[in-house]
Amino acid sequence: MNTPIYKSRRSGKNLWQEYRIYPDRVELQSWLLFHTITIPARDIDKIEVRPPAIGPRGLYPEGVTWGIKLDNADFRRHVLVTRKTGLWKRLAFTPDDPGKFVAACETLPH
Repeated sequence: MNTPIYKSRRSGKNLWQEYRIYPDRVELQSWLLFHTITIPARDIDKIEVRPPAIGPRGLYPEGVTWGIKLDNADFRRHVLVTRKTGLWKRLAFTPDDPGKFVAACETLPH
């Protein structure tokens, strides 16, 4: 199970971090935390695409995400994962294509 189903490309919008989906887990590589966060598929309570919270005209309340942000999630369309357990229950991050990332995660067994 070492071949990812989906691997997000590194770019400036995600601070050159990598996010991968495997058949049984999601891995979020975070340079800021000096750690790769592994979320087992059975621990994902909800996953969704969220709009940016901050844009050229100021703050967009519908895009405000409460939780840990692994990259520039406030400034871009991003993914919010809500976990069932763990210290950090809500994680926001910006894969290269948030819609494709969420669609791939929805194929995982819960």
